[in-house]
Amino acid sequence: MDPPPPSGVDVSRPSVARMYDCYLGGKNNYPSDRAAVAAVKEALPNIIEIVAEGRHFLRRVIRYMCYQGIDQFIDIGSGLPSADNTHQVAQRVNPKARVVYVDIDEAAVVQGRQILSGNPSTAFIQGSVLDLEPILNHPETRNLIDFSKPVGVVMMGLLHFFDIDVDRGILNLLRQKLASGSMISFTHGVLDYQSEEAVKDLLAAYARTPTPLIMRTMTDIATVMKGFPAVEPGLVLLHNWKMDMAEDGEPEPPQSLIWAGTVLVV
Repeated sequence: MDPPPPSGVDVSRPSVARMYDCYLGGKNNYPSDRAAVAAVKEALPNIIEIVAEGRHFLRRVIRYMCYQGIDQFIDIGSGLPSADNTHQVAQRVNPKARVVYVDIDEAAVVQGRQILSGNPSTAFIQGSVLDLEPILNHPETRNLIDFSKPVGVVMMGLLHFFDIDVDRGILNLLRQKLASGSMISFTHGVLDYQSEEAVKDLLAAYARTPTPLIMRTMTDIATVMKGFPAVEPGLVLLHNWKMDMAEDGEPEPPQSLIWAGTVLVV
């Protein structure tokens, strides 16, 4: 049985955030979301594996940052905080870890706040990565995040919706605002290892959404992060990034060859 929807949230229309929850096997989605996911799967049969690979990378990144002493995180473009998300991973390593989730989708924020109720070390705010100042200065962000200390910022599957200059502007502003020792991680769709037909199908699937995708080569993605030191092994396909950071017993992730990711040091 589906959970009762939060007051004021229209679940008759699919939500990108709830669709993502569905991809991950979460329980905070509804028939409209599952129908939309089924349509995407028709165009892109391995979408579940693609999303699972990205989530596996997120977990390794958060664990790595925690083991480097970071105990406060901002997850921008997070989707719903369910299906083993940032706060759950971080708080398994450090129960005192604090997480601010940010999403542009108002429905996701309403539902996310309901999911997080009772966890005072988390917050969920509405905002766009294209307007970072209100996110960083939001009262709930300031309540949980001490910007005089290192912060871990994650932007999973986000920068490939914008042009390169916009991406560089986002990273440079974060560098200005974050304390030395902070870390920024992002993932990005990559062209190098895909057939022309596979790329065409992926772009077509996203072209039917409000957020068309921009795929790039590894060389082009590297220009986004130019000037930032990167944690070894740098910008790589997701399955090549610190697999030793996986939790004990965690199954091997899929290898779609369609995601690149990295962690940058401020």
